[in-house]
Amino acid sequence: MDKVKKIGVIADDFTGASDAASFLSKSGALVIMCSEIPKHLDEPCDAIVVALKSRSVLPKEAVRQTKKAVDFLRQAGCEQFYFKYCSTFDSTPKGNIGVVLDFLLDYLGENHCVLCPSLPVNGRIVQDGMLYVNGKKLSESPMKDHPLNPMWDSFIPNLMKPQSNHECCLFHTKEGDEHAVKSLMDNHQEKYYIVPDYIDDEDGKKIAALFGEDNLLSGGSGLLQFLYKGDSHQKTENTEKSNKRAILLCGSCSQATKGQIDCYKASGGKVYAVNAEDLLSKKTSAEAVFDWVIQQESPVLIYSDAVYKDMQQLRCRSSFESSSKALEKFMAALSTYAVAADFDRIIVAGGETSGAVTKALGFDSYYIGTSIDPGVPILRPLQKQELTLILKSGNFGSTEFFEKAVLTV
Repeated sequence: MDKVKKIGVIADDFTGASDAASFLSKSGALVIMCSEIPKHLDEPCDAIVVALKSRSVLPKEAVRQTKKAVDFLRQAGCEQFYFKYCSTFDSTPKGNIGVVLDFLLDYLGENHCVLCPSLPVNGRIVQDGMLYVNGKKLSESPMKDHPLNPMWDSFIPNLMKPQSNHECCLFHTKEGDEHAVKSLMDNHQEKYYIVPDYIDDEDGKKIAALFGEDNLLSGGSGLLQFLYKGDSHQKTENTEKSNKRAILLCGSCSQATKGQIDCYKASGGKVYAVNAEDLLSKKTSAEAVFDWVIQQESPVLIYSDAVYKDMQQLRCRSSFESSSKALEKFMAALSTYAVAADFDRIIVAGGETSGAVTKALGFDSYYIGTSIDPGVPILRPLQKQELTLILKSGNFGSTEFFEKAVLTV
């Protein structure tokens, strides 16, 4: 049997990293996720996932972070690398998906890389180079109104063109075979990208069979469940029932999260809506809100009231960026108060919010447990394994996600 390569995943945000880690874990791999690059990592594992905060930064900074992650992963023994980005291809016209991948091709000495944003279980598929979200073209889906990275096109080669120096080639997976792959490679002397059709798990398995030995791959989390070929090494979950408390922190303004908030309200869950402008004016503080939370007998969902507002109008405000930062700081402070008060479950919605929370808590490495919903695993900090963290991308999770997460032991 061929030697199983240790997999190193570089994710462009925190919830993307936990999403990636959950699908690797599903395949039987023992996975450690790092929210920051540790100085050293001695724990045994089959795969390491590094969470960066590179999705919306300047391209030069995204490349700097990525290089640092690759150097760490190489030092930790990883031989195969996967650049994980959102299944809705979140990026600005100038980057950073294409910019980072161009860098990785050069730095790792590779001449091609597959682009596989698909995640069929969550309604993201690619056909003939076109990315669809729940049956709609990407640029016609709610992603067209994303507050940070509104998506302007659905054809992956068009999305890549302004941010990459290399050609994209379409690949018809169901008809494709090893001869088709060889022909593709023989016809390209320069660096290039391969955009395979990926509409179901059978496509994912075939892509992994044809390209799974490549040293560099990229995409959403879907393909990762088919890449690991080793034995199962997962840790056993602690199933003792929790007698402590949960808090839910929601910074996402996605349509999916809005539906989850509505569902939590309808089920009788306690909620608290926060206005970012009130945070800037000091009218609302994390300390005061937590004093109220701790008096409640059931878990409280704290969310941004921007989820019910017109995001296009909010983006036009001069205070938009400062309001976003204030909200992240507010949610992060609440998480530290919760841990200090012996809460044992912290549930967070939104990639930027999740990154802010984990940074505030000071944890940098996690074992990956079972998933609440596809792409949303339980995280156990190596430094505090009795704490449960559940961090989800704004677009992920079933309508009942918050209710399920609250009941998790």
